Amino acid sequence: MEELIGSRGEDSLSNIGFQRTLVSMGHQSCGALELWNYPMFLRDLIAHNEDGTERADHVDLASLEVYRDRERRVCRYNQFRRNILMIPISKWEDLTDDTETIGILREVYGDDVEKLDLLVGLMAEKKIKGFAISETAFFIFIVMASRRLQADRFFTSNFNSKTYTKKGLDWVNTTENLKQVIDRHFPDINDKWINSTSAFSVWDAPPNSSNIVPLYLRIPRR
Repeated sequence: MEELIGSRGEDSLSNIGFQRTLVSMGHQSCGALELWNYPMFLRDLIAHNEDGTERADHVDLASLEVYRDRERRVCRYNQFRRNILMIPISKWEDLTDDTETIGILREVYGDDVEKLDLLVGLMAEKKIKGFAISETAFFIFIVMASRRLQADRFFTSNFNSKTYTKKGLDWVNTTENLKQVIDRHFPDINDKWINSTSAFSVWDAPPNSSNIVPLYLRIPRR
């Protein structure tokens, strides 16, 4: 991943090739969305200037995300839940059952749950059984998933053969799953690399696995 960051990233990706990259991604589970699971290479990024040269200062994206939220006055966790008509927490035990997490939160924020940063709360929040994102994040996901479809002209007013071409529109209307999309562009990948029934599952998972979940909701292997 370090070789794909900054000015050298595009050249590195070209050398690896899209097919090899796709196969690698298919066999790698997503990282769990929880506390203390932030990729370490993203916590020590080397910033680049516009001309591609490296800067002396390094960037901790984990800290920067919280800093930017505060800078832009994004609501803290409890207020965000109130704004979307969810019940706020009144104590740390409402957020998580993990005693270590509760101890760290109390060390950082004291007993004032109103100070809890939104991103920290989303990562610490108890997960609904079978889901990899928190209940608060899921509220937003449900709203935005339908909005993206309704607001996209390529799914509404421009959903026609003039925009897509007849062949393209046939692809959209007849394609049933991601494996068919992959097979269209890289016909040997399905036979050589995908063992799972769904391309959204980890590719070396057993066929007909009962835990097939879309990539953005997958419960990762730790």
